[in-house]
Amino acid sequence: MKALLILTIIIAMSLGGYAQGCSDAGFCSLGVLKNHIEDSVTVNQKRHAIDFGVNYGLGEQNTSTINTYLQYQVNFNSRFSFQSKITATYATGFLGSTFDVGDVYGTINYAPKINSANSLNFIGGVKIPLSSGNDKNAAGKPLPLDYQASIGTYDAIGGVNYIVNRKWEFDAAVQVPVIQENKSTYFPEEYTDPRALRFAPTNDFRRKSDLLGRIGYYFYLPQSAITLKPSLSGIYHVGTDTYENRFGDRVFIEGSQGFTLNGSIVATKTFKNANRFEIVAGTPFIVRKVRPDGLTRSGVINFQYTIAF
Repeated sequence: MKALLILTIIIAMSLGGYAQGCSDAGFCSLGVLKNHIEDSVTVNQKRHAIDFGVNYGLGEQNTSTINTYLQYQVNFNSRFSFQSKITATYATGFLGSTFDVGDVYGTINYAPKINSANSLNFIGGVKIPLSSGNDKNAAGKPLPLDYQASIGTYDAIGGVNYIVNRKWEFDAAVQVPVIQENKSTYFPEEYTDPRALRFAPTNDFRRKSDLLGRIGYYFYLPQSAITLKPSLSGIYHVGTDTYENRFGDRVFIEGSQGFTLNGSIVATKTFKNANRFEIVAGTPFIVRKVRPDGLTRSGVINFQYTIAF
């Protein structure tokens, strides 16, 4: 009961905060960077796992997003595993509604041999966009990136996860846009509603890289087979994003470079057959001044069910 009370409080805090949706950016919730210790798939010697996930977010100007994903993992042996993920998003707000496929991810996880109390894990992979970030509303007008299922970038992802004494977790990662094929044509002045000005222009948007640092701590509740992991995640957007104005000039989006600090908690229930149910909730303490990539969230909560076989 105490664990459920704590989880309820954290979720309530997250829905009242002003968050960057880390799962939208991608690398925060991949493989060992998400929730690694006591992996029931490995512990129970299951080779495969399929994850079904959905998260809800309330973004800029009350834009609602429902993000769904399907994920598959195969463990080749005790050291190597492969994970793939495909996403889709429904978004609705005062500018309109849209649904589209998002991105597909492919990652390799590697765990060199280490003692049972401590573990070191590496992840490397790519993100491939399935849409170009230029979905339009029913009137044919371009929508801002807050409504889009993908930012339209091919990214390289790398990271490391280190567990100390089965309790402390330390993560570091980088996500680098390698090829940018964002086709956004959004200019806020196309709309008569003044609220559209709250979304930055993103015509031919070009995005900079992100760096991640995270520290977390695991609480085990063995009688209920529940694990809780509160954590702090710092995300640094290393450069200023740009767009192309109506004269063909590339313009800096001032305030898009900077630091975001998120607090989050992961609650995982493991069943006897190695299946899992997981809830993730988070809230920010520091945000970037401008987030043209559409990652603004006033509340994010994620549900995932894993089938191991």
